[in-house]
Amino acid sequence: MFYFILVLPFAKTILNSPLLAKVRIPEFIQTFLYAQPLYALLMTLIYLGLAYVGIRLIQVLPLMVLHQQPAFTAVKRSWQLTRHNVWRYFWRLLALSILSTLFMFGFTLLIYLLQLYLDQQHTQIAFAGAVFNMSLVNIWQKFVSVFTLVMVSLILIFALNRQMPEPKRMLPINQPVKLKRWLRIGASLFVLLYLGINVLFNIFYLQGVVLQPPLTISHRGVDDGNGVQNTIPALIKTSHEKPDYVEMDIHETKDHQFVVMHDENLKALAGIDKAPYQLTLAQLKQITVRENGHQAKIASFDDYLTAAKQQSQKLLVEIKTTPHDSAAMLTNFIQKYETTLLKHHDRIHSLDYTVVRRLKQQAPKLFVSYILPYNLSFPQTKANAYTMEETTLNKRFVNTAHQRRQEVYAWTVNDDSEMTRVLFLNVDGIITDNLHLLKTTIKADTQHPSYAQLLLIYINELQVVADPTDTPEN
Repeated sequence: MFYFILVLPFAKTILNSPLLAKVRIPEFIQTFLYAQPLYALLMTLIYLGLAYVGIRLIQVLPLMVLHQQPAFTAVKRSWQLTRHNVWRYFWRLLALSILSTLFMFGFTLLIYLLQLYLDQQHTQIAFAGAVFNMSLVNIWQKFVSVFTLVMVSLILIFALNRQMPEPKRMLPINQPVKLKRWLRIGASLFVLLYLGINVLFNIFYLQGVVLQPPLTISHRGVDDGNGVQNTIPALIKTSHEKPDYVEMDIHETKDHQFVVMHDENLKALAGIDKAPYQLTLAQLKQITVRENGHQAKIASFDDYLTAAKQQSQKLLVEIKTTPHDSAAMLTNFIQKYETTLLKHHDRIHSLDYTVVRRLKQQAPKLFVSYILPYNLSFPQTKANAYTMEETTLNKRFVNTAHQRRQEVYAWTVNDDSEMTRVLFLNVDGIITDNLHLLKTTIKADTQHPSYAQLLLIYINELQVVADPTDTPEN
């Protein structure tokens, strides 16, 4: 495990696999690091140190495979062999990475320009060309990946043979392999099947079959800083943009009521070093919060619900929990709000799985989503949906959820390229701080885009996560 983490920076530039695609830092953690320069500097120094150690141990696997050395012996030997060769390995791997990128970029640029030309011709020619060009891009990507992997292997093996010319036992890689006839036929059929599925996926993708416009969800009830998060004035302004849902947060107060607030402390928005559970609802409603050049009073959940109903605005309510919540918090919430939420078609989500589980047990008619900050494995739950942090969200997770008749919401997606990416993952909803940009992006991507534009979206946003064997039915 430790070795895998060390070589990860190099493997990600060489290989393109679903496993490596998951090993990413979530966006909200990156945002925290940007806001904390000292933490960011510390993380950078740690990363550079691990990268150095990774290069020093880069020969571990070749030593274990080609020389049949035990793991710890291979680690020690790799450290010795790379002692004065760190920069040599680094520059060779960097040069190979740049070369592979140029190969991929140059080819895809030619494909894109060709499709631009075909789009100006007859529609049927443009569509057939787009299907063929997408297949070429897929084949070329596989070719570049294999080429890069082989070159890396040769770099490591040649360097190892130069320093250890007489291995204990080499694998018989120079022996010709004779495949039986049925193996050749089977391999040929497999290749044809793969190409057929690939072409089928391209057809569905280019015809828009795999794409359904997702729900638009305003994060904390704001649109591009048009007010203070989780306040009624911001809700009213944002509701004029007609989002499908407004996502907002609630905490339990000292007197066991519910206040609309995201943070566990009032210091950031109100300059008061107090938590919601330390104040009564009446005290909290007297506090003014400030953000984005706006100010407003803190709202009770009852007042926020009333305002949303007046605006005909549906809500996605996040139930925040802390160790200080009362034992009857969730029971009180269900008794007080279940009927209203069902009538208004509001939905609930929470990062606390205990909340999700108890809601489905005690109020099974409520629509409940389980918030996940990281996509490591698919959880087996009775939740109606999953609210997934978008950085590690991929097609496989979305497909698995849909197979289980569960929805997927991506949060918090504020960049137009990321909006396009999760849109083509076929998520059911997108939570954003920039509602207007989201609506504009969805419109541009769904209302008859050109085949060249679809190709560009696939190449830039989807090629890492798209799996041609995942048909729309899956």
